[in-house]
Amino acid sequence: MKVDSEVKSRVLELHKIINEHSYNYHSLDNPTIEDSAYDALFNELLELEAKYPGLSFSHSPTQRIGSEPLEGFNKVDHLTPMLSLENAFNTKDLEDFNKRIMERMVSENQVNFSCEPKLDGIAVNLIYKEGFLHQATTRGDGKTGEDITHNIRTIPSIPLSLLESKIKAPSLIEIRGEVFIDINDFKEINKKAKTDSEKIFANPRNAAAGSLRQLDPRVAASRPLKFFAHGIGSLDFGKDTSPKTQMEVFDCYVSWGLPINPLTEQANDINECISYFKKIESLRGQLTYEIDGVVFKVNSFDMQQSLGQVSRAPRWAIARKFPAEVGSTKVKTISFQVGRVGSITPVAEFEPLNIGGVVVSHASIHNFDEIERLDVREGDTVQIKRAGDVIPQIIKVDLSKRKKALQKVKPPTACPSCNSELIKLENEAILRCNAGTNCPAQKTESIRHYVSRNALNIDGLGERIIEMLVQNNLVSSLPDLYLLKKEDLLELEGFAEKSASKLLNSIENSKETTLSRFIYALGIKEVGEATALNLSLNFLHIERFLLASKEELIDINDIGPIAADHIFNYLSKKDNQDQIKKLLKLGIKLQEVQIQSDNLLSAKVVVITGSFTGIARSQLKEELIRVGARVSSSVSKRTDFLVTGEKPGSKLKKALDLGVEVLEEDDVLRILKQ
Repeated sequence: MKVDSEVKSRVLELHKIINEHSYNYHSLDNPTIEDSAYDALFNELLELEAKYPGLSFSHSPTQRIGSEPLEGFNKVDHLTPMLSLENAFNTKDLEDFNKRIMERMVSENQVNFSCEPKLDGIAVNLIYKEGFLHQATTRGDGKTGEDITHNIRTIPSIPLSLLESKIKAPSLIEIRGEVFIDINDFKEINKKAKTDSEKIFANPRNAAAGSLRQLDPRVAASRPLKFFAHGIGSLDFGKDTSPKTQMEVFDCYVSWGLPINPLTEQANDINECISYFKKIESLRGQLTYEIDGVVFKVNSFDMQQSLGQVSRAPRWAIARKFPAEVGSTKVKTISFQVGRVGSITPVAEFEPLNIGGVVVSHASIHNFDEIERLDVREGDTVQIKRAGDVIPQIIKVDLSKRKKALQKVKPPTACPSCNSELIKLENEAILRCNAGTNCPAQKTESIRHYVSRNALNIDGLGERIIEMLVQNNLVSSLPDLYLLKKEDLLELEGFAEKSASKLLNSIENSKETTLSRFIYALGIKEVGEATALNLSLNFLHIERFLLASKEELIDINDIGPIAADHIFNYLSKKDNQDQIKKLLKLGIKLQEVQIQSDNLLSAKVVVITGSFTGIARSQLKEELIRVGARVSSSVSKRTDFLVTGEKPGSKLKKALDLGVEVLEEDDVLRILKQ
């Protein structure tokens, strides 16, 4: 059907009018027309789009209703990585943050900051092209997120097309922000869910996350999701018109119809930042949404670029977190869990307690020395805090409420899972079961570790499914995962054709991985992600790693005698060697480690001494190894460079005596970037 130009003009005019009224209502909380008048405009647009399908644009306000469900989530790389933030837990941490900035910006007379509450919501990345919402993704791992455009389109406060203003929208921009649910709206969601016998959410953040993780956009459309913009990624703006500061970006956002937190302010120095934090902390209980701290960013983009970043966090921003909330409850039981390497961990189960909007009912007590220190017993009334607002922790026993009959907790003498005798090594506070994978609990935990996100990342293999596989003798070792058949899974509770195929595909996809992930996945004691990376960078190939001597291991940075013993003992066992070879035979393919060889530090012997302000020492070692440097622990005639931080110690004197070239922190970071 041919579309009359007047009809198209009216449709586009309705877009503009409805978007402006929607912004006034949802973002400014200042409606300018009656609901009935708004509904009339909206219905007129619906009727025109129904009559002229060619005028039903993806950026139309009617698209918020929700389209057909998707088959699954697509992975999308961010144009610019979404960085994490360093945390500050007290005023001194903030002052130290400012000190590091001032030391790096010695030529600047003043550094001011943008300040805003840190929402406890879900980080999202919005891409606008030519002023229209093109794509929306979750943060994911910071580099890659999931496409949730279908759900983001349903959020009324996120414009599908940027409003026209004096500040022209760029041809492309990544806008970072937070999706959240107000506290009262959250209560209503749970109230309705309880009435309908549906899932109850633990807190507003979980409710928001659950809404965005739906394949059916009608679910997100039914939830009262809101949005505040707070950051920027890639930007294709004219050089002269591009915003120069964070606060200018906020002005742009407001002019384009994007909501920002109304409590956002500028501080002229760190003392004003500290005052701002105190103000927001005093307002926290009055806010309609949940926050867990305050974010401070260096305002100037030029300064931000000059300060740079460390690993996944910028040097120019910090999150000042609120103190952990504390609550009181009663311990019901104290049981013992068996870890992946046989460690026995006491776990307290207590009467459920709501701390900062999160219901907690369990807390690890770490070890038996901690039980002795706390003198916690079954039946005690205890104080619980969420460490860093995340991990539940018992901090104190209320002895005034203790009943005399309560018995001290006695450590077990046998493994709770396999009944093997427990041992306690000298100078350790941990009891261990040495049965290895002959212990069902250790077998299950080793598989859980192998399939975990930072290891082989086998999606769909959760704790319950792993336990079923072990209990039904379908999996007794890691290679057995790759021998599973669809008919095996279909016999298990909860599996159908589609879910069984999906899990088998996920297992098959895990065969393509990196050497560092594979080493980490093996679950060798004392080998975390950083150590696994160091091992992969030093040995390069799995065959060389399998033949590693204790001397070679000790010579690797971050690997001391104890870790070297654990790794060497693991590799010395025939069963472990056979398991690795079987995994490789079953199709595990390890990407070769790529080491840069054209850097000034490539093939050079480098020693590190002192502490560093702009980069973690372990991260510096990794970066040096990545460019082909050989990092040694002691200075000798063979040393090419000594990298010095604060308080360098005797290594500096020895290097100077031997004529070794000395590099300071800024020098080495500059060389690493070349």
